[in-house]
Amino acid sequence: MAEKGRVYTGARARFSIRGRKVGYATQVNGTEEIEYQPVEVLDNIEVEEYVPVAYRCSLTASHVRIIGETDKSLAFFPKNGKNTEEHLSNILAQEDMVATLEDSKTSAISMTAEQVKIASRNFAVSARGIVGTDNSFVLIRMKDESEIAT
Repeated sequence: MAEKGRVYTGARARFSIRGRKVGYATQVNGTEEIEYQPVEVLDNIEVEEYVPVAYRCSLTASHVRIIGETDKSLAFFPKNGKNTEEHLSNILAQEDMVATLEDSKTSAISMTAEQVKIASRNFAVSARGIVGTDNSFVLIRMKDESEIAT
């Protein structure tokens, strides 16, 4: 049986990008997948075996919009620039980031996403609602606490 007090909850999770806490983060979702392809051979009705052909990760995060603090002002997402050439240059110069989830009670990192870039961002404004921003990230690798050196 698990010890009391070891349940990881959203109330104690801290989401950071480049070591900077994302203020008022409301939700983070991560996916890690391995794609397997079937080896189908002649003279066998069954699949011979499944072989790994790809490893993919993705991350989405939602946060409350803070006035004066945007994904672009924090350099999490490239700025448009003055013209199309500058816009393209800003996109190509966008550096990879590291995103983490940390247990604020123990300071242990529970997830690290490596070589992260924001692929899309959107927002919603309603008459009597809190404005929120949703980000979708692409990344190369995701590690959980069992893989992170302390």
